[in-house]
Amino acid sequence: MDFQLIKDQLTVSDPQQFLSVVLENQQDEESTIIFSQTIEEQFEQNVQYLSSDETVDLDDITRWKELGFLVVAQTIDGDYIAGTTEQTFVIPVSLYTSDIETYELVLADFFIAYTNGAIHSNILPSN
Repeated sequence: MDFQLIKDQLTVSDPQQFLSVVLENQQDEESTIIFSQTIEEQFEQNVQYLSSDETVDLDDITRWKELGFLVVAQTIDGDYIAGTTEQTFVIPVSLYTSDIETYELVLADFFIAYTNGAIHSNILPSN
């Protein structure tokens, strides 16, 4: 997927607009990251199911949504990628808050950097 082309189509750094533009493009069948409109709902269900003192909880999600938070993708290993209008988050499938990786990049810039091998992540598969 050409994330530079996707970035050029965006008018704002809103995660919902990013996801909409991504979903208009055909996803690579061999990709290790799957974009979906329904990942957010699945993420919230998992948060409820795995809720503990060390994991993401519904209060966290409520606070994050005030910043425009949206889960836009999931890796084949079950980890989540989410963003706000200013940051991107890589959230492990375990949902441990201490393991969340935060990047000071909007989603489009994050995926451009990731596909170019410029993102170091302990969670995401190497590109």
